Amino acid sequence: MVLCGPPGSGKTMTLFFALHALPDFEVVGLNFSSATTPELLLKMFDHYCEYKRTPNGVVMAPAQLRKRLVLFCDKINLPDLINKYGTQRVISFLCQVVEHGGFYSTSDHT
Repeated sequence: MVLCGPPGSGKTMTLFFALHALPDFEVVGLNFSSATTPELLLKMFDHYCEYKRTPNGVVMAPAQLRKRLVLFCDKINLPDLINKYGTQRVISFLCQVVEHGGFYSTSDHT
């Protein structure tokens, strides 16, 4: 979901109020900046999630049972461009997670 509006119009507060009212959701806010990296996102996932082995392989799931994790990305257009093609590593990482349903862990090659 994408919320658009002028600064100070209450987009963040409205979304947080609505999601915190739902008992099945754990809401995590992440304010993007020029220094935001995929590694920061992985640390956030490690804090709120746990790895589980399933018949389909290793999956990451919220640590709290029966909860869904909502990652609220604010100011997502701020990370630094890292090459002449305009690539933003953190945006590319989020695209991989969404499009491929996960990510490759270089630490344990899964």
